[in-house]
Amino acid sequence: MTLQEQASPEASDRLSIERWSATSGSDRASRANLVLHGGGHRWRAHADGNGAIDALMHAADSALSPLLGDGVELVTYEVHATGGGHDAAAAISVSIRSRGAADGPLYPGRAVHDNVLEASLAAYVDAVNTYLADAGVNIADAVPTPGDTSRHETDPEHRAGAKDRIMSAYNS
Repeated sequence: MTLQEQASPEASDRLSIERWSATSGSDRASRANLVLHGGGHRWRAHADGNGAIDALMHAADSALSPLLGDGVELVTYEVHATGGGHDAAAAISVSIRSRGAADGPLYPGRAVHDNVLEASLAAYVDAVNTYLADAGVNIADAVPTPGDTSRHETDPEHRAGAKDRIMSAYNS
């Protein structure tokens, strides 16, 4: 049996992070943009939050709203350093549950990465994958909602598209 055959569920049945960006500061609101991939679709969104991690999780919720129905809520969030000093990676553990289901089951997610924002988003997406698998949601059958997944002006692809439109008008 190959490693590919041992993987369950298949990679196409799971969401993965294609790219993300987040900004945060003491004198400005936190904002995040992301693109998730799964089931042959790209799920895009942007959101604001009370910090970069919160904004990333809100963006994931917004992008995945066609899959999540009433949504999920973050129940636990834990961060631990995997080593010491500047070479330490962040080990993130989260749990989520269906929004409004105070006694509902918890779905865990875990990730380790050098960047605490990447690790946090990856752990959240891992928990969402567990939630969707348990709910029997087929990611490939769901379709991203264009209104909820539009590009924000800070998305590099949005800026590139704007530049292309300007150059086309200029060269016409």
